Amino acid sequence: MMEFFDCIETRRSYRAFTPEHVSQETLENICKAANRSPSYMNTQPWEVFVAAGAQKTALAAQLRELAEADEPARPDLPFPTNFPKAMADRAETHRTDRAEALDLDPHGDGKQMRMNFLANFDFYGAPCVLFVGMPKSFSPWSVFDLGAFTNGLLLALHAEGLGGVPQAMPVGYPDVIRRELGVSDDTLIVLAVSIGYPDHDAAINRYRSTRKAPDTFIHWYGF
Repeated sequence: MMEFFDCIETRRSYRAFTPEHVSQETLENICKAANRSPSYMNTQPWEVFVAAGAQKTALAAQLRELAEADEPARPDLPFPTNFPKAMADRAETHRTDRAEALDLDPHGDGKQMRMNFLANFDFYGAPCVLFVGMPKSFSPWSVFDLGAFTNGLLLALHAEGLGGVPQAMPVGYPDVIRRELGVSDDTLIVLAVSIGYPDHDAAINRYRSTRKAPDTFIHWYGF
């Protein structure tokens, strides 16, 4: 089993996968591990919906059709639109560097970048996708709990030799997801995680996003 700090340091978001099947038992064990994540008053607000095979393929086709038609996204939780300059700069650097890893021109005619964007809705070819949700009646505070759960999930996937990528774009059409997977209207669909065995030969999987230096965000008192 991977050492804990190595697991944190080497985890990355994978966007290309092999067709190898991921078993329900493996995913259940990973979710069981992530279920140890902390939550406010031990409420454990997360709900998990996993699609694979024909169900995933049908869902992806519907989501991609909407995206290709430029149907406006209506996420249950609004996507961020404005960032402070430092964050906006990091986001743009990430976008540019990731495009270059795919040998794409982020400032070209846009056709290749659009195809790259639409790959979101195919779940990057992953054999399964997992959606994380929570009751609509809960306060925004519980989004923190879902973040803790998702981080635990991603680390557990990595420790098991799997790869995952958290995605916002597919949940831009939550009503489609609710309808196709039979999710209650009382549930917010917050995040998608595409899951599979990483294709380590894919160029995009050799890309790693940068991290800001600890001394830029840690503030010490009394040391």
